[in-house]
Amino acid sequence: MNVVATVDELGLTLSTQKVESVSSILASRSKQSIHTFSPTVLEVFKGCRAEITAILMTLLSTRTGAEQQREVVRLFPKYLGLSLAISHFASAVVARDAIERLSRESICEMEADFRDKGLAAFGATVRSQALFTIWTLRKINEVVTQISAAKLDESNQEADRRACIQFTISALRAQMALDCLQMAMDQKIAIYPEVSDALVDDLRAMVNAYSWARQGLEARVQPAEATFEPPAMDDEDRQLLEAAFSNASELAEGL
Repeated sequence: MNVVATVDELGLTLSTQKVESVSSILASRSKQSIHTFSPTVLEVFKGCRAEITAILMTLLSTRTGAEQQREVVRLFPKYLGLSLAISHFASAVVARDAIERLSRESICEMEADFRDKGLAAFGATVRSQALFTIWTLRKINEVVTQISAAKLDESNQEADRRACIQFTISALRAQMALDCLQMAMDQKIAIYPEVSDALVDDLRAMVNAYSWARQGLEARVQPAEATFEPPAMDDEDRQLLEAAFSNASELAEGL
């Protein structure tokens, strides 16, 4: 997938995107959102989700890995644009604390679905990779919450914008694969083996998204000020970053 072409196609929408957008996208998918969002907001989300559903069905109807990847290249810009539209709208009309709460609930819901139904639907390998991807998404959401509370120095804004683009593309590339598996699991759609393997490969982009998110957090640390310090990385953080570095060259070819 050509990152430059994707960015050019989406133009200003992506280049001005904030890393916090992932929380808004997750919040819009929570089963509890019906109790938080107004009917008007839910109607907007419903329209976007209908278009996303059509994209996912096209990807799930492919029969080979090569065919699936051709469709990913063709359809990912549309999926990305629809996801960002949801994010912009949710951020504009929903309080930040509600978005943070719903995003956490959305992750818990996905985790429960794959834990309970993933083994029967896909087998142990795909289920394990999906659960690892959701766990990584939880770590990303924690970092994003910290980013939203920190201040970025003006001198770092251009580098941060470029990192945010890479983060958004990596995170949503993995999310699209996760969405495909979720739909296949919920609707009992059989996936051809090569397509399943391609989806698992795409899930791995989430660890790269985590690496970009950590970079965004660390860019907000001001050496001359002690007002904010990012939390020290634990063993899980280091494992994720090592996975991101090991995947980087391979995923760069795919992007």
